Amino acid sequence: MTTTDIEVDGRECLSFTVRGSWAHFRRVDTTTEKLTYRVIPRTTIAGLIAAVLGKPRDSYYDTFAPGASAIAVTPQSTLETMPIPQLTLPTEEGDIQTADGVSGKTVVDPGRIATERKRRTFEYVIDPAYRIDVVLDDTTTFQTLEQTLEAGKSAYTPYLGKSECLATIEDVTTTTITATPEATAVDSTVPEEHVVPTPGEPMQLERTPAYMTADSSGRHTTGFVSYAYAPGTSQIETSGAPTYAVDTRTVCFI
Repeated sequence: MTTTDIEVDGRECLSFTVRGSWAHFRRVDTTTEKLTYRVIPRTTIAGLIAAVLGKPRDSYYDTFAPGASAIAVTPQSTLETMPIPQLTLPTEEGDIQTADGVSGKTVVDPGRIATERKRRTFEYVIDPAYRIDVVLDDTTTFQTLEQTLEAGKSAYTPYLGKSECLATIEDVTTTTITATPEATAVDSTVPEEHVVPTPGEPMQLERTPAYMTADSSGRHTTGFVSYAYAPGTSQIETSGAPTYAVDTRTVCFI
């Protein structure tokens, strides 16, 4: 699965820019150093929108399924990264306990702190900014999201990956999508198979989670997408990609 299953030509699209000082989208293919994706994953965008709307955890995956949604991501910054060492304390259920006789005070056993506390290096994206274009089959959710963002509201504080990476959402617009089959370059991410490498032009590749589901055992990734992107305001040359005009940009929906 590389592009959305729904037809987007002629449909309403809600666009907004999300930015922050830092971002960390943990790569699922690493187990030691805490590396990050540079482009916000589709699953993270779904979670961000769900947070804006105040949706319960694991309740919104059907809304963002490939047959019910389309999302395009356009980098608006250079997406450079910085490694930052941090002390971490992994805990399991039962490790965090309430202190005896103290209301609202929690503690971790000192022995566990002494043996489990480690210094790990987290990779963060510096000053990230992404232009997000969203199409939803669920018109009620789409309209509620539009009204909420235009009012500058959010049920939960937006953040980019880790909860300490606070974000702001700005420049909210609604436009009608127009197909551009003649386009040979895009501003957004584009599926890897449609990329035409161009000497001297910046381009990077990532493979990130795209779709999720939940059952009694927890939540699971059900699909990934491999795409190319150009940091900042550069475009990527393409061939055969389903391209569309949104505002003044040419994008590819996934």
